This record gives sequence, structure tokens and C-alpha cells, in this order.
Amino acid sequence: MATTQVDMSTLLPFATRSEYSGDDGHLYLSRTRHEQRMCQLLNAVRDKPDWARKWRTEEIRAKWTVELRALAQQGNWTVGAILARRPEGARWWSAGRLDEIPLGPMGDANFQAVLNELDFQAEHVADAAGPDNVFAQDDAVDENVRATLAQLVADQLENVPAARLDWHPRSNNQVLDLVHPSLYPLVYGRTRILKSAMDKLDDWSQFLGQGEPLRKPAGVMHAASNLGYSSGAFTSDRFQWLPSVFHVAADGAVTIGSYINNLRPDMHGALYPLLARVFEAALPLLENVVSRIQAPVPLRIEPDPYSWYGEGPHWSDREARDAWYNTRMPAIPNPPERFDQHSAIVPPFSLRDRSLKVITKLANIQLSPANPKYPGGSWHIEGMLNESIIATAIYYWDVENITESKLQFRSGVQAPTYEQSDDRGIQYAYALYNNGPLVQNRGFITARQGRLVAFPNLYQHQVAPFELADPTRSGHRKIIAFFLVDPISPLGQEVVTTAQVPPQQAEWIADVWAQDPTFPLTEKLPREVLDMIVEKMDVTMTRKEAMALRLELMDERTDFVTQNDVSVFGGAQFSLCEH
Repeated sequence: MATTQVDMSTLLPFATRSEYSGDDGHLYLSRTRHEQRMCQLLNAVRDKPDWARKWRTEEIRAKWTVELRALAQQGNWTVGAILARRPEGARWWSAGRLDEIPLGPMGDANFQAVLNELDFQAEHVADAAGPDNVFAQDDAVDENVRATLAQLVADQLENVPAARLDWHPRSNNQVLDLVHPSLYPLVYGRTRILKSAMDKLDDWSQFLGQGEPLRKPAGVMHAASNLGYSSGAFTSDRFQWLPSVFHVAADGAVTIGSYINNLRPDMHGALYPLLARVFEAALPLLENVVSRIQAPVPLRIEPDPYSWYGEGPHWSDREARDAWYNTRMPAIPNPPERFDQHSAIVPPFSLRDRSLKVITKLANIQLSPANPKYPGGSWHIEGMLNESIIATAIYYWDVENITESKLQFRSGVQAPTYEQSDDRGIQYAYALYNNGPLVQNRGFITARQGRLVAFPNLYQHQVAPFELADPTRSGHRKIIAFFLVDPISPLGQEVVTTAQVPPQQAEWIADVWAQDPTFPLTEKLPREVLDMIVEKMDVTMTRKEAMALRLELMDERTDFVTQNDVSVFGGAQFSLCEH
């Protein structure tokens, strides 16, 4: 079956739902439970390390097929409850299913379709990861790069005085922020913007204190309005994360063209080319993700809700007809016998020969015998309309002494078509139910050392709980995350970068001016006095101020995550209305 090309200019994870236009704001189609079960088997194989190469080995393929068949034969399989937030003021709403009818053993046709898809992808789409539209590669980054990165991060970012360690607020001293975009963000009405962007990374110290304050995100709000977004609900009028400019050559080589916020070029310059190498490795995965945003994996099973019960007894036999009506179950068709190779491959959307806007984050989850269990994160997407993030790449570069850590995914979906009042059919076929959330789980990937994964920001994701494997020793999970700003739409074009914003860190500015013999006050003032002067300037931000503003930003984004979770992932309800 052919894939559908989608206008990327509106593919951001924010609600555009309109009761009048019929636009529910969702890209993904509802998938039957039978297909979701197939996806579970696909996920089980595609999450394995180096799965495609191993699947092509006859002995391993046979072994894994036996394991898959055992999963497929389980007779009590269910999707399970989908938990979502209750929309404010909702009169009729349900939080999750408790009475889902289990599916019996998987049919042979469905099982064979799973094997056919794995056979094809192992040859042609080897970086397909656990869930559909997600891509991953194990050991994509050269081990020498990873080892050098580990040493430099330890020396320059981790092994600092305890007072300088930046434990993420409200994380129970488990999440250590090394480089985080919420610290020293763009603050509307305060942060200064240059009229002409800096040309290269080395210019970061040449324009300190220059520019004019950007009063409000007028460009973003205007672009959002033109694209049909309710921009006020999903746009911050206070903050924006600051992306850097990543120049990507035609051959995929990457150079970082403006400073990474909170990673000082003169002190941490050796990290820049290493981060560029990691992004180079992520680039093909991100290109595949963007391609699949344009053309998502199509449905494998397409039932007809208007004919899935058959004829039933004739109306003249009222008793038999009523008995049939009260017990009937939909007949869900099998997937096509021939695997659709045409829709299984989409040409990568080239991100090469471009200057991309990329937000960079480095963070560790660190556990100790005294603090041994990570409770898991919240379901969320990244950023707001201000950042226009379209995809995320995560590199798990150091994983030590923890139990299996999973990154889980789910998405909002379009309401399926249905026959009037067919509660039973929709519940059985899709595990969707009247007044329940239009949300379906997508699967997971396992966070393994050396794994690089990329996924669309149309998926909500959540870090599942994990703990120390050996409770007598410390353990950790360290990541580098790249958030790709939409490279196409007018929204992405309005996102301000560090090429336009001179550093705001008071400490950086004072250091540069103190070392500049041409600066008028360098030789006349003690450093302590210079620090005090710089901290009082309206072009700078002290660390204390930055940390206070981060709490405000976090509160704002927590409210946004809740609102987005309701409107896109919970409040978009399936309603069996009359029609």
C-alpha cells in the first residue's frame, strides 16, 4: 500500500484540533490490536543489539523465530490500560481500560507477515529500531571518539567542585546536568539579539554585551498563526532554548558554527569536534526519522468497520438476531500475503548541505547505594513552538551497573471510522473506548552503551524506572541529546540561535574582559570589582539568576506538558457519537 506524503510545515507535536474543521491534530492512524501485537514482535527483534546482521544469520533467525512464536501463542494478550490526564471540565472521561477482551494466539498469516517484514528490513532498513518510525544503530560512534569524550567530560564537566555540580532541580540528586538548555535560555525582553549573526564559532567572545533585547516571540507567534496553531497555548512569551548552528557538508561532515549554550568554547573547545562527530553519526538516523514524518509506516491491517460482522441472522428471526447482535465480534482481516516493499522504504530526507539548528544536552542519571532507584520520568515531548523541535537523537555513551533501562513511546492517533453505536467493535479492534483518550503505545528501545537512537518529536517518550544492578556499587546512565529544530517550516526559521545571541553568562564575560588588554578597566580594577560590575550589567545573567529563571522555565514547561498531554495525548477523546 502506498504511503501518504504529509505537509511537514504542520508536523509539530501541538494540538490543532478543531471540532469544526474535523482536524484532530494527529498524524498517526489508529492501529488494530492485532497489528499492535505484530508490532510488539517486531519491537522484540529490532531492539536487539545489531539485530539486522544477526537476523541474516540462519541459525540466529531460527532461534529468534522460535522465541517469537512463543510470544505469538500467548492466549491472553492485551494492549493494557492507557493512562492519560483528565481534561479539565470533562464530564465524560475514562482514564484506562480494565475490561479489554484478550486476543487468542496470533494467526499464522499475521506471524508470517512479521517474519517477512523482518527479512526485508534486515536487508534494506537495518537501522529500523524497536517501534515504527524510530531508528537506531549500535556502536555508530567510533570507540576512540567515545573514549576521548568520556575522558574530557570527566575532566572538564564532572570532576568539578561539589558546589559547581548542577543537580537538576526536583530530581532527588539523581540527574546531573552537564550541559542543559534550560540554564541561561533566551529571556524575552532581556536577552540581546545581534542584528547580524556571528559568522563562526570563534566570534563568540567578540560581541559580548552587544545587541538589542528581543521583546517577544512575534515571529514565532505569527508563523504559528499562519500554520493554524493556537499559538498562545503552546508558545512561551518568556523563554526559548537556544540552539547552535551545525553546518552539514554535502558529504555529511559536521562543523559546529556557533557556541553551544553552557559549553564554553575557550575552556571546553576540545569537546566541540567530538560532539560534531557524534552528530555526524546521528545524521543518517535523523534523515530517516524526518522521512518517516513525511511518510509514516502505513497500516499493516485495514479493517472495514461497516462490514466486519458479516450479515448475521435474518431480521425475521428476531431472537436469533438479538443473540447474534449481543455477542458478535469483529472479523479483523489478515495483513496482505505479499509484503509491501514499496512503502517499506522511503528515500532519506537529506539534511546535508544545510545549516541546521540543534539544541544540545548532556546529562547523567547517577545512582548510589544510598540512592539506588530511579523512579522514571514523565511522558513528554521536547520543547514548545518557540523551539519547533521536530526530532530527537540520543547517544547512550556510558551505561554502568544499572538494570535494563527503557525509553518508551506513545502517540496520539486519529479516531478510526466506525458504525454508529459500535462500542463493542471499536473496543475489540482498537482497544479504544467511548470517552477514552486517543492514545496508543508505540513500543520501546533499550538504552545500551554505544546505542544511538533517533525518533520523531511527534511521539511522547518516557524513561522507564530502573535501579542499580549491584546495590553495593554506584551506577549511571549518561547521554548526549540533540534536538533538531524543524529545518523547513517558517516556525523553524524564526527560532533564534546562539549565532545571534552573545553569551549571557556573567562569568564568561568577566573572564574574557579580564584577559583582554584592550578592555579599558582591565588593568585598573581588581578582578572582584570587575566581577561585581559585570554582574550588575543588564546584558549579563549571574548563575544565581540563571538558576532561578530555570525554575520558572521548568514550571512553565511543566504546565505546558500537562496541557499538551491533555489536549493531544489525553483530551483528544474518542467519542462514539451518532452520525
